[in-house]
Amino acid sequence: MTESMLAPGLLVAAPPLDDPNFARSLVLLIAHSEEGALGIVINHAVAVGTVGDLLEQLKLGDRESHREPIHVGGPVHQEMGWIVYRPAGADALDGESRLSEEVAVSPSRDVLAAIGRDDGPQRFDLYVGCAGWGPGQLEEEVRQGAWLPVALDAGIVFDVPTEERWQAAFTRAGVDPAGFMGHTRGQA
Repeated sequence: MTESMLAPGLLVAAPPLDDPNFARSLVLLIAHSEEGALGIVINHAVAVGTVGDLLEQLKLGDRESHREPIHVGGPVHQEMGWIVYRPAGADALDGESRLSEEVAVSPSRDVLAAIGRDDGPQRFDLYVGCAGWGPGQLEEEVRQGAWLPVALDAGIVFDVPTEERWQAAFTRAGVDPAGFMGHTRGQA
């Protein structure tokens, strides 16, 4: 599989996938190449703090201005933050990877500082950690039925409530998760 076939895109965890990090997960796949893949789990509702707490801790803003939750984006590099946002215009922000006209991602502290000044992205989600796959690993998991790749959909990323995104991705793909088969125990 080539990069254009999977990333940017969404990966929907097949119902039989029982890895506790990825069961019923929806991953925003940022990069995919022969060297591996990188993504962010965007549907885990457990918050690990608020954006305001982080802004105050980093002296980039005050706690009260941003009560948005910070979510876990995956089990890898949990010391690193990722901002997933709707880009506002043609000019890219520092460290931005534009996945589509409506979805961008950046690990940049400068983007977080702009949010703290209220001149950054207006619609965003903040995640700590990510999901990673080594060379050929993701392709093998897709072949075995652990993941259903679907097209990137900004509506799912930003407009669907966090806890409903996994089901929404299946629905938009035209697949009933109850009928999804595959031998995926313990993978990913």
